[in-house]
Amino acid sequence: MKEALRYLQNAKDTLNKISIEDDYYVILKPVREALGTAYLAILEAINEALKQRGNSSKNSDSFSNSFQTTSKT
Repeated sequence: MKEALRYLQNAKDTLNKISIEDDYYVILKPVREALGTAYLAILEAINEALKQRGNSSKNSDSFSNSFQTTSKT
């Protein structure tokens, strides 16, 4: 979970460095980068949760299989 939190903090730091005018970010490229980093943080958190449940995140179907078994219960 530390890795996911580190990614999320990096995304926040990136957004804090961008100037804002009239409630809009002035430069969009760093915003896209921050969103991509936040997305990676979510994926990392999902992988960690799957590992804790005993599922291997190396299998490409592990997330969808895990989600299906969780949804049916």
